[in-house]
Amino acid sequence: MKNRQKIIALLLGAAVSLTALGGCGQKAQEEETAEDVAIVEAAVPTVGDLTLRGEFIATMNPDDSVYVIPKTTAEVLQVKVSAGDVVAQGDVLAVLDDTIAQINMENAQIAAKNAQITLDNAQHSYNLSFGDGATTINDMQSDSTLSQAEDGVTQLQESLVDAMDEQAKYKDKLADAEAELAAVKEDYDYREDVDEIKDYAESLKNDGNMAGYAAAMERYQAAAAQDAKWQQTIDGYKSALDQLDESIEKLQDNIDTTYESYSQAVTSTNIKNGEMQEEQKKVSQNSISQAQLSMENSKLTVEQAQENLDMYTLKATISGVVETVNIKEHDFATSSNPAFVISNKDTMTATYYVSEDVRNTFSIGQPITIEKDGKVYDGEVLEIGSAIDAATGLFKVKASVKGDTSQFLSGTKAKVTTNTYFTKNALIIPYDAVYYDGAQAYVYTVEDGVAKKTNVTTGLFDVDNIVITEGITKEDMVITTWSAQLREGVAVSVQAPQE
Repeated sequence: MKNRQKIIALLLGAAVSLTALGGCGQKAQEEETAEDVAIVEAAVPTVGDLTLRGEFIATMNPDDSVYVIPKTTAEVLQVKVSAGDVVAQGDVLAVLDDTIAQINMENAQIAAKNAQITLDNAQHSYNLSFGDGATTINDMQSDSTLSQAEDGVTQLQESLVDAMDEQAKYKDKLADAEAELAAVKEDYDYREDVDEIKDYAESLKNDGNMAGYAAAMERYQAAAAQDAKWQQTIDGYKSALDQLDESIEKLQDNIDTTYESYSQAVTSTNIKNGEMQEEQKKVSQNSISQAQLSMENSKLTVEQAQENLDMYTLKATISGVVETVNIKEHDFATSSNPAFVISNKDTMTATYYVSEDVRNTFSIGQPITIEKDGKVYDGEVLEIGSAIDAATGLFKVKASVKGDTSQFLSGTKAKVTTNTYFTKNALIIPYDAVYYDGAQAYVYTVEDGVAKKTNVTTGLFDVDNIVITEGITKEDMVITTWSAQLREGVAVSVQAPQE
């Protein structure tokens, strides 16, 4: 634009000169000498550094961001956080329906308890027969007494096993009934519960929509009937389970009593055959080993059941801000979709893209500034891409952001400013001092009071200054202002720069 102004002004000056020559005759000739003197400003080049700063649009993202993904598919019972909430690692984000997992846990715990009872009984029996405090009776008593005691224990153990099997069956029935009830509720035209359907019917009635009211009441009665049916079934299963629990408790008490009788029978029996006693000792030890193995396996089952139960409680894996919430109550959470996104905004990064020539000027640790909503933040270059990004055709640059970055939302845009090109110890003159003849740049220098057109080679430039790499030296006086009379060989009058 400035060079264009120079050309326009030069043309206007030439037109004025021609008009004056044509209309003034001798007077123009008399004043020719004075008009050919160009009044200009001039200065020697400065030696220094020139740096250009580039502006880029960056995407702001937290340095640490995680997806909280459910490990199972289940109905969402409760969502405890909203987008924008600050959470700590371990905080509960949502609770899923864990009915089946709870039943599995209870069964595992019952099995573990029974395994412990079996182990305790085996150890108790061993201690009575072979421990340091075991009593040996010299007089052999009736073998029938020992056999009857053993038979009593066996029968009670079989009854206990049968009761536990029956208990497990009822638990399965209860789980199936609850699952069936949930499936029935899924078939409702709306996701409301029975009371909500009734409330909706009453609202239609109040609005005078008797046809809608009748239809809604019909749906309500059907839903209520289904609920009542399945609830009755569930209540029956629960009642049966309560009775089984009482039976199992009584059986266990009977086993303990019978074991005491059995122990008395053992202690009242004199086993004279040493070989038989040793064999029985090995059998008893083997029973203890098997009981211990069963106990360890049951512990593993409980641990696995607990891990499975934990999957129904979604927790924050890091401390930070909840960016997004992708689930809602009564929907089904699945492992194919992240339920939450949590970001730790203690450290944010700015990602932007540059051309290859600009990339080649960057270095790790190079300072940058980030501007967002009128606030300016410092930062530095962390990563410089070594391959072209397929989407943009540019090179990705990642930079840190210093200061309080908590107000940045993930994915928002900000302006990044940084040095892109620079040169050191160069000859620098004002940008307006350079003229162009096609592609050839030139300047006017002052030699013995006369303007001299001097071709130059230019380098880096900004809106005010330009680097000259060839054509002049630091001692040359370069004309820095334009004049209509300025041309090769014209006399010049150098004035002091205007303030």
